[in-house]
Formats: sequence, structure tokens, C-alpha cells
Amino acid sequence: MPQTKPSNKNKYIAAILVLLLISMSIYAYLTLVKPTSLATGTILVLPVNLSTDITDPQWNRYAAMDMLINQLNLDVSYPLLQTEDILHIISLAANDHSSQAVDITQLMAVSGSVMVIETRITGSDKQYQLAYTLHQQHHTKTGVINASSIEKALLATSNLITQQINPQHSKTTTPFHSRYSSPQLIKAMAQLKLGDTVAAEKQLSALINVTPDNLVALRLLASIQLQQHQYERLNNTLTAAIDQAKHKQDEHELAKLRLLLAQSYTETNKIEQALGVLNIGKTNAAKVKDWLTLGYISQLAGMINQRIGRNDEARKQFKKAIEYHQMMGYPVGQTQALNDLAELEVIEYNYPQAYRYVNRSYDLVAHHGLDDLEKTTFKLMTKIENKMQH
Repeated sequence: MPQTKPSNKNKYIAAILVLLLISMSIYAYLTLVKPTSLATGTILVLPVNLSTDITDPQWNRYAAMDMLINQLNLDVSYPLLQTEDILHIISLAANDHSSQAVDITQLMAVSGSVMVIETRITGSDKQYQLAYTLHQQHHTKTGVINASSIEKALLATSNLITQQINPQHSKTTTPFHSRYSSPQLIKAMAQLKLGDTVAAEKQLSALINVTPDNLVALRLLASIQLQQHQYERLNNTLTAAIDQAKHKQDEHELAKLRLLLAQSYTETNKIEQALGVLNIGKTNAAKVKDWLTLGYISQLAGMINQRIGRNDEARKQFKKAIEYHQMMGYPVGQTQALNDLAELEVIEYNYPQAYRYVNRSYDLVAHHGLDDLEKTTFKLMTKIENKMQH
């Protein structure tokens, strides 16, 4: 009996099924190989973990982190937290102030970052391996870079991460020497973490005598002098530091130094000088898109204006502070500025508006687990509720 030929209809159905299977296979492949899109927001680079067999005095975990940060060429949609801002945020997220002990999820919550970059370098004798992990909220990616030097490993890693986040980048890599390479500076920073300001001050002063252009050392020394109300010595330190920063055209440092100077002026009741310095500091920070420092500058400007009764200007500055911290996705700064706004509205008897601000603040505290701010925010909320009831 002759074999029955399949109808044209069956042929068409079979062809469609084959095409459908091919399309599904292509889609599955593209889904697997396509990189996970990264939401816009802040990028945080952790201190680089260096294996104990690395003894090159040029490198420590902060110097390596600093270089990686400065060689990343990211879009404006992905602002980078700077080295000391990161160390401060790590201290908020971990009780022992050690990055190794930080829970990445908690760190992302406290910092508001959309990506945390974790790295480890091992090896010696021109054979180094850098292992990296890119942490996102619901996704992690790992990889390994091999290079003949630590510097080359960091450069290759920064180029790779830049290509993934900002493939259209045009900024070229420039030579970079980290200001955190000094062992004395690292020792002083460790002493400051432990609260030993006397030992830290000695280390910093000794370092500045040898390298008077070390801006980080000058700024840290100035911070200690401000804390101890040594205003005359502070003025000398800041004058020298600002001169050095101007010479180096370091806008990041100029902004931070002028914020310190404005705090000093505020404490010594030189109000108009403080506001003038803050205005210049805003220009410095804006040039390098240092939104975090801009947020703190606006916050201090708000406090000063409130202190002298310029409440409308104070309100304006607090709102600017919130905007700048929102640009970084930084919940701590937003919470502090919202609380400042709420306090201002209480002074003017605008209790419903004050409650709206503190309610927003408490939502941030609860959502991001900001334990250090929970008590003060809840106390402020209770105070406002009592005012509204009476």
C-alpha cells in the first residue's frame, strides 16, 4: 500500500513549530548573555582586600580602593562615592568599623548605592590576580583579572567595569598616585577610628612635616583641631591646606576644606564669613559633581540661616540638601535634612507640615535600617505629635 504524503497544511505547521523553537532558543540565549541592566544610582567601591604575601609599601587596601575609584569612568547617572565618604558609611553599617565584617545588603541600604564593588588581590613577583564581585540588589557578578602588577590589575578591572556600566565612555585613563599610600596616614586613620585623637594628631603632624602637600593629612588634622576647639591652630592648618588645594586645582578637597572652615567660623560666631565660605565651597563641589558634600554644605547653610532668624532661606537650603542627597540616593543625609526641616516648621508652629517631614524621615529610617537615627527621629515625631494634640 503506498505511503500517504503529508498535506501542505501539516508541512506549514511543522515549519512554524521549527521556527518557533529556533526563536525561543535565540531568545533564551540572548537573555542569558545579556548583562543585567543597572538602575541609575551611586556606586560604592569597598577597600581592596590584599593578601598577606603582598608587601609592596606603595599599596594598602585604601590606596588600591582610591585608585580604582579614580580610574572608573562612569556616566553622571552613576556618581561614585569618594574614599573617605565610603569609610564613613562603612562605619555606619558595621559596629566594628571593618569592611570585611559589613553585610553587603545592609551596606547598600545605608549608602543607597545600586552597586557595591568588592575586590581581592593575591600574588607576588609580577603575577597578580584580582578577583572581583559586583553586588547589585538582586544580582551578583564575579570575575578574575590577571596582571603583572597591582596597578595593571586595578586599571584592567576599572576598564572592565567601566565598559559594563558606561560602554560609551570617552574619558582617557590618566596617571594617578593615591594620597592614601602613606603608612603613617593609614596608621593615623586607624587611630582615629579607635578614638585616639592624640596619637592620630602626632602621626598626622609628623607626616605633614615630611609631605606638607598631603591634603588628606591636612584635612584630618584640621578635623581634630576643630573637634578640640583649637581655632588658631585650625586656621593655620586650613590656610595651608586651601593654598595647596588651589595649587593642585583639587575641587573635591577645596569643597571639603571650606566646609570645615565654615564650621569653624560658625562656632566662633563669624556668621557672614561662614556663609561666604560655604558659597565658594558650593562652587568647588558643583564643578566635580560632589553631591554629597553639596548636601552637607546646604545643610550647614540652613542651620546658620535658621540660627540668625532667616527661616525662609534656611528652609530653602534644607530642601536643597535633600535634593543633593537624593541625587546620591543617600538616605542618612536625606533623613537628617528632613529632620532639620521638621524642626524649623515646629519653630514656626506649622505642625502638620512638620509632621509630614518627620514622617518621610521615619519611613527612610525604617526602610533602610538606620539604627543610629531611629531614636532621634522617633523622639522628634513624638514631640510633634504632642504639639499637634495640644
